[in-house]
Amino acid sequence: MPEYNIYPILFQKNIGAISREEQEVLGKSSVAIIGCGGIGGIAFELLVRSGIGKLTIVDGDTFDISNINRQILCNYKNIGKKKVKEAEKFAKSINAEIEITAIDRNLDEKNAKQILKGNKLVVDGLDNGLSRVILSRTAKELKIPYVFGACERTKGYTTVFTPADVSYEDIFDIPSKGKVLTEKLREQLLASQRCDAILGVVSNLIGNLETMQTLCVLLGKKFVEAPQFIHVDAFELDKLRIGRL
Repeated sequence: MPEYNIYPILFQKNIGAISREEQEVLGKSSVAIIGCGGIGGIAFELLVRSGIGKLTIVDGDTFDISNINRQILCNYKNIGKKKVKEAEKFAKSINAEIEITAIDRNLDEKNAKQILKGNKLVVDGLDNGLSRVILSRTAKELKIPYVFGACERTKGYTTVFTPADVSYEDIFDIPSKGKVLTEKLREQLLASQRCDAILGVVSNLIGNLETMQTLCVLLGKKFVEAPQFIHVDAFELDKLRIGRL
């Protein structure tokens, strides 16, 4: 962690909830967030506010007015602007000393390894099956934890895939498991897991839970890992549970 003069002041309210030594661990940590939309955007903000020292953000998209209902980084003034550039500016407005690597392109097989290399873990802010397969395979190859999260309409769930866990493709019985990604499989995966509607509070709730999972992994605390998931439903909070799919 760089020798910030301001760092202890910015994150002093964390001390007591976590120790100063644990805060130093966060300050020295490097985390990648793939996708800066609904889930990824709130995870990004909360990780910045937690005191993570270095964040890599990856997203080739621009903000659209349809993002307003759920994407915490989106507002009228930045419609049409690049998500990662706006996210970087936002992060610097919170902690001017944070190291941000903003990659204005989507994750793919050619760049995934280079993007994830050097990070302690990766956070999922994606919205399609193809990118998740690429991300999960690369994280497993590099032996870094993959913090997964997804949601649709009023429901969402999250877990952590560690290198020793069963894989994302195994858990969800993805057609691509154990196979080379042919063009046909790519098209099939791209069409999968896209949601037609989402309540903003749900994507933000999953992003919050992903952030908490991330902090637990980094600090060596207990977290929910595959094949167990944290399940939430905005309209059935009394049924919040941890369990299998």
